[in-house]
Amino acid sequence: MMVAKSKAPRTRMVPNWNYDHHQQPSSSMNARTVPSHFFKIILPSTMQQMKLSIPPKFVIDFGDEISTLATLTVSCSGTWKVGLLKAEKNIWFCDGLEDFFEHHSISAGHLLVFKYEGHSNFHVIIFDKTATEIKYPSSKNIILEELEDTVVLDDSNMSRHDMQPSDTSSKERERAIQAAKLSMPKSRSFMTVLQPYNIRFQYVYVPKGFANKHVAWNQFVNLQTCGEKQWRVRCYCHTSTSSAMRLGMGWAAFSRDNYLEEGDVCVFEMIKASPTVLMRVSIFRAHDYVVN
Repeated sequence: MMVAKSKAPRTRMVPNWNYDHHQQPSSSMNARTVPSHFFKIILPSTMQQMKLSIPPKFVIDFGDEISTLATLTVSCSGTWKVGLLKAEKNIWFCDGLEDFFEHHSISAGHLLVFKYEGHSNFHVIIFDKTATEIKYPSSKNIILEELEDTVVLDDSNMSRHDMQPSDTSSKERERAIQAAKLSMPKSRSFMTVLQPYNIRFQYVYVPKGFANKHVAWNQFVNLQTCGEKQWRVRCYCHTSTSSAMRLGMGWAAFSRDNYLEEGDVCVFEMIKASPTVLMRVSIFRAHDYVVN
């Protein structure tokens, strides 16, 4: 009599998310049974609005413990601080997202996989349009970029970024700069000459010396021109290794409402430090200094 051979039990293969990314779950995540991954496909609208929504189901599970600032970690590419915008039951990545996308050459069609590791920390894996994981740029590039961004000229309180030439007539720009210098307070102020990236990417740098004395990182400040209206703008760091501060979320509205253009000069003056920082912004428009 033939005896049927028993079949060996099949082994189920489970993907190991830590296989090559040197990321171990934090102690706060060890006991989690709720799935902590999600993915996002980058759409054209994402690139236009420069906001990336977090899936509603993930927000329900983890939204209460997520702060207004997230840390994104990418293999071999360092860590990035990105602001989170919360509205009702929705959360978006916003401030700093432009820098993150630019550094990793992310565009419409890319796919990002997020692994939540607790305390507003996310490990990110990036796939290109061929569904293949990208070759990550070195984090050394971030450090070099930040060193350039934080150089400040003592006499004018301007970052070196703001001294780069633009398409605006150099004579018009120089006249606007001279006019701004004459009216600029000697203390608690800084000056910015608007460059193309300020208009396109919607942020301005805050000189390191001014930021260290007057502004906390990831803090909202109010900007006011000659009228009563105020604009709420977030001040944040470029990356977690950065000392360079930027005015980001809210700057686009301020720029649009005040019709700012490349070559215009803005003088920021500290008016009030608490409870919310208030800065007066004097605008010197390059086209006002055209000599016929």
